[in-house]
Amino acid sequence: MKRGLALSVALSAAGTALYKRAQRVAETEQRSVGEVLREMPGRISDDVRTLPDDLRTAAQEGKTAARRRSAEVEEDYRQAANPTP
Repeated sequence: MKRGLALSVALSAAGTALYKRAQRVAETEQRSVGEVLREMPGRISDDVRTLPDDLRTAAQEGKTAARRRSAEVEEDYRQAANPTP
């Protein structure tokens, strides 16, 4: 009984999230929500197919940002340790 309720809540939340996403896409692309909903399975399939590449790209961007910030912090420490008059 509890599993059924939990599943119903999860499905309801997923449906609401998909509908809200369709509304945002429809507004951005100036199309009807119904039209966007009809093509949502294809959009979701495309998202899932590109997910590994997207994750690799995000990880690489994160590493690059971390290296850049690390260099900035090191420079800040160096300047604090050796202030110029």
